[in-house]
Amino acid sequence: MLMNYSQNYDGDINFASDAWTSPNHKALVAITAHFLHNDQPISMLLDLVEVAMSHTGKELADTIARVLEEFGIAHKVCNSVD
Repeated sequence: MLMNYSQNYDGDINFASDAWTSPNHKALVAITAHFLHNDQPISMLLDLVEVAMSHTGKELADTIARVLEEFGIAHKVCNSVD
């Protein structure tokens, strides 16, 4: 349901991530989506992923891109600066 909703959502979706190392030394990253629905802010966890390597920029970017592809919403990402 979440995947269908996010794929069909017409408005802007903002993405955020948070990376940390767990006490058992696992590198983790959470990816969240934030948008408005009926003028109400909605935030949802898309995925919590263990990354194989450290939190390098490339590793985090690859992980986030993979999650957005899995949700079918990678095309909603814009890299332009206003």
